Amino acid sequence: MTTVSPVEHLYLHFPYCTGRCGYCAFHSGPPPRDWAAALAALQQEAETRGVPLAPLQTLYCGGGTPGLIGAAGFRALAERLHLPLTATTEWTVELHPATVTDDLMTTLAACGVNRISIGVQSLFDPVLERCNRRHTAQEALDAIACARQCIPDTGIDLIAGLPGVSADGWRDTLKRILDLDLPHLSVYALSIDEGSAWARAGMAPPDGDALCDAIAEAASLLTAAGYERYETSNYAKPGFRCRHNLNTWHGGDYLGLGTGAASRLGRLRREGDGHEMLVSELDDALERCLTRLRLSEGLDLTAIAQHYPLLRPYLTAWKNILHLFQQQGLLTANAAPTMRGYEVLDALERTLIEATL
Repeated sequence: MTTVSPVEHLYLHFPYCTGRCGYCAFHSGPPPRDWAAALAALQQEAETRGVPLAPLQTLYCGGGTPGLIGAAGFRALAERLHLPLTATTEWTVELHPATVTDDLMTTLAACGVNRISIGVQSLFDPVLERCNRRHTAQEALDAIACARQCIPDTGIDLIAGLPGVSADGWRDTLKRILDLDLPHLSVYALSIDEGSAWARAGMAPPDGDALCDAIAEAASLLTAAGYERYETSNYAKPGFRCRHNLNTWHGGDYLGLGTGAASRLGRLRREGDGHEMLVSELDDALERCLTRLRLSEGLDLTAIAQHYPLLRPYLTAWKNILHLFQQQGLLTANAAPTMRGYEVLDALERTLIEATL
């Protein structure tokens, strides 16, 4: 492995679920019987990988369903892994509504967790059942209330385009969520993963126009309510952006531990299946800078020239391309996506990449 600087952003993956959602093919399995052994495996992986940790700016526990390790598991994690946390570390834990309890939330707050993301996805019970979400709409709302009592920075995920949700039903969901006045919301477009139950059953993906309309409806209602769409799928009240994900979109390094976790360390990439590869300097620079196009702050070519000298020969062509996109109403004056631009963001990125070939 190449020598890397100490990393400040850590992702811990907990690949455990009590069931598989219909659209999902992420790596996951049943909860282990021995949580001590599971945490010991995380610690052993950290030691084997040998990646030094600086005082952490962010720690993100994702899954799967991290809440399945319970209060005792998180107490053990905080005590045994000896992670270099500070008073300003953003520590996020993803939670499934069915795992949220008073005991768990009290424990998480005591351990230093200060940010929660709850997977709600829908507020219609028939839709949740069809998705195999294993919770009801009321249980999701109860989980949100429980979590916020201990950790006020509690946000949720929603999925647009789920089968069985009409345009009126989607609008109603958004309005009900807005009444909660949460600090952070993620609104993802439904994708049916290859290998998922829905894909194996031959379920067609959602209609593209209807999906774009649903995403646009969310953007309109949320921004009118004071949320900033600071990234393609993420909305936050002032001061509540997710710092962990911003590091990734800004091109920063991060270490992932746990089965299914990816890492970016210098030019080294580690995929969720454990495969490692060393990418070229050009591919590294492109990967790190083009994700900035997803952000409301836009693509700053002057900053790119400073941070990625290898890309300087292409920036005149990029400037012309960005100008064309702006004329077409796809980008703002600071090269951030407009509503239309978000809908064709992948095509915008491909056009810039093709200009480097």
